[in-house]
Amino acid sequence: MFNINDFANGLSYEYLSFCEKGLNKPRIKHSDIIPLIDFIKQKHIFTVSSAGKSIQGRDISLIAYGKGKKKIFLWSQMHGDEQTATKAIFDIFNFLLDNIHFNEVKDILYNNLKIFFMPMVNPDGAELFQRRNSYQIDLNRDAKSLQSKEAQILMKAFHEIKPHFGFNLHDQNIHYAAGKGSLPASISLLAPPIDHENTIRENRKNAMKLIVDIYSLLNNFIPGHVAKYPDDFELRAFGDVFQKLGMSTILIESGGWKNDPGKQLIRKINFIILLTSFLNVAQEHYKKARLKFYNSIPENKEILFDLLLKNLKYRKDEKEFIVDLGINLEEIPVEGSNEIFYKGTLVDFGDLSTFYGYKEIDLSGYEVKPGKIYPQQINSIENLHGFDFQKIYSEGCTSFFCPSNELKTGIVPYPINIQPVNEIKKEIELNNTADYVILKNNKVHYVVINGFLYNLIADSGEIKNGAVLK
Repeated sequence: MFNINDFANGLSYEYLSFCEKGLNKPRIKHSDIIPLIDFIKQKHIFTVSSAGKSIQGRDISLIAYGKGKKKIFLWSQMHGDEQTATKAIFDIFNFLLDNIHFNEVKDILYNNLKIFFMPMVNPDGAELFQRRNSYQIDLNRDAKSLQSKEAQILMKAFHEIKPHFGFNLHDQNIHYAAGKGSLPASISLLAPPIDHENTIRENRKNAMKLIVDIYSLLNNFIPGHVAKYPDDFELRAFGDVFQKLGMSTILIESGGWKNDPGKQLIRKINFIILLTSFLNVAQEHYKKARLKFYNSIPENKEILFDLLLKNLKYRKDEKEFIVDLGINLEEIPVEGSNEIFYKGTLVDFGDLSTFYGYKEIDLSGYEVKPGKIYPQQINSIENLHGFDFQKIYSEGCTSFFCPSNELKTGIVPYPINIQPVNEIKKEIELNNTADYVILKNNKVHYVVINGFLYNLIADSGEIKNGAVLK
């Protein structure tokens, strides 16, 4: 028996030896994994086949490793914009190809397991960095109807493999916390239910036990950052359906981590979770886990903002209020770019004392107002080059008027917003782009540009991009 904790610590220490550098980019597409799969095809330890083609004709690969009797099936990126585990899968391939580290473990895995990987179920969605496929179908709500080609391919692979264990790999909203505290739920786990009564059959019990072991292990790496995903039954979801069909199914949701927008740490954690789980299943260590600890895992709570501004004075209708502003950043895909751009929106307003922020600041004594439009009109985005934006901010301005705005994406590659209408907003409006000035004694101390906070006094903060205000 190989010690699982020792293995996990070793994987963490040696991770950079296995990290697939070709996927170290904010977003990956089907074309990014094709050369990696072609390389794997040349290695005798893997069997690579085509499980089918997507609606737009992209190949959906199925990659097998091992010769054991116990079968494990992993599928990732059925939502095209959820790529963290896909990257980790290719790190695992590098680990399995390595002939220096942990050879004893690899012998155990190879001889006791047969592992099937489907790294990218929704390549068309990945191309557009969108959740749904090219027909706008959510594949994880198509397990019952099976109307989409990709869902049919996934279901066919399941029936052909007849796996004992399965790992359903996703990314979740980064605004979930682990329980009621301020720590992000960086990993959420679930043994999906098979019905509304929350029935526990033997295969689901085994999944729950394995999750207990995973949770215990992760508390050595990211304590306080692990949660249990809500176990509401969803008869259209693949995890629930596969659990009902007899496979011990584990959902892994990759959440957020402070100052890690590319989720590189969470990618590494996925790598550790999956490889240690393979060893766990091969050695049947999970059978010793105490089931009662499964329900003690804290649940996801959506109580985090990207930016939380607290205790600001706000004047409206000649009245003064004390308000908190909860602002979230949404990733916006831009055609032809692998870079991450954002749109920052005010999603909550008022007393947010029961919420937390990845970044939060107490602004007691400060007043918030909508930003003004700079008096000099521009006629194209390129006209923004060369402006002293800090001086513009100090004058209380957070946007330019541009009547001929050509940015269809709504993204402005400068630290300023653009308004297609020359009209100053007089109020702070919920669900609109976060675009404010924050003053003390009538002097601008902070600006919020497209949800990003910049401190003029300390000259600190990064505004990654502006937005077109609607």
